Amino acid sequence: MYKAAEALKTFYSGFGLPAFQEDTIPDDVSLPYISFSLSEPEWNQRASHFVRVWDRTKVNTGIIRKADQITQAIGTRKKIRYDGGYLVIYPENPKTQIVVDGDTRYAYINLSINTFNMPGE
Repeated sequence: MYKAAEALKTFYSGFGLPAFQEDTIPDDVSLPYISFSLSEPEWNQRASHFVRVWDRTKVNTGIIRKADQITQAIGTRKKIRYDGGYLVIYPENPKTQIVVDGDTRYAYINLSINTFNMPGE
């Protein structure tokens, strides 16, 4: 799934913040940034996919705005091509949830992700 992870990283980095797969976040990263999970569904199957917009803030407006940008870019579904196939991501629950951990907050978006390995598409 390395190529799929790179495709997602490129997509999520397009929102003006660095993006990292959750298990590759550097220890010295500074806020704000975007993290995402990557499940490895079987071909043509669905799996959960989570996106988080992180920032150290006392207000939620910035992270909600960025989460809204991501949700709007995905729309009802977003096809992301990569070498070997494509990913289709779509909102599982389009509502953004805010989580507060001390002075660090993150906007949490619950998405589903389908993986399709269909050469020639």
